[in-house]
Amino acid sequence: MPPQQLPLAVQLPDDELFSTFLEGNNATLLSWLKALPEAKPPLKRNQQLTWLSGASGVGKSHLMHSVIASVGPQQRIAYLPLKELVEVDAEAVLTGIDQADLICLDDIDTVTLKQNWIFELFSLINRVTDNESTRLIMTAKQSAAQTEVVLPDLQSRFQWATGFQVHPLNDEEKNNALILRAQWRGLELPADVAAFMTQRLGRSMRDLMKALNELDQASITYQRRLTIPFVKQVLEI
Repeated sequence: MPPQQLPLAVQLPDDELFSTFLEGNNATLLSWLKALPEAKPPLKRNQQLTWLSGASGVGKSHLMHSVIASVGPQQRIAYLPLKELVEVDAEAVLTGIDQADLICLDDIDTVTLKQNWIFELFSLINRVTDNESTRLIMTAKQSAAQTEVVLPDLQSRFQWATGFQVHPLNDEEKNNALILRAQWRGLELPADVAAFMTQRLGRSMRDLMKALNELDQASITYQRRLTIPFVKQVLEI
């Protein structure tokens, strides 16, 4: 497996980094994830397995992408967006993947009721914990104990993981997260515009960041600053 392998030629967002993730009430989780790439084998199984839970759009994938971006070029990475791979041959995808230094299984709860995945996942976790060196991060909407799994032994393996709930941001923190991401893009997003976006576009960070991407392109195209009237015009709100 070559360095920095991303199966299926997945292109990760270049702006989903630790530096663009507003901490909020997730300080302990961030400390854990930032330290993961530096942990030296042999590792205990609770060091190898990490489970991130939280509602859709709360930032689980952002954090997983941040870990990947922080890993050195000498380490081997495997990233699988399982929501897109439900009908794929699990054995073909997971065979040999335990040779990576870091494995990221995003939205693992989309396959835990699929017969073609559960036994392969069970085998993968056993291989990972046996080698005492691979780090495996999994994301799901619920905790490992609350995730519905048709194989009880697999659920018990999931519960070996060190689990964290990704806490959502409050409205003020969402405003600050928008400003932070805009700064990364070289945009100036005034506080009143950020607050307007949060109030008018809903509270989903995924939707807010999608809107910011659209505004970024429009700002470049029309050479306009981000103002409330311009936001209204571009987003038709």
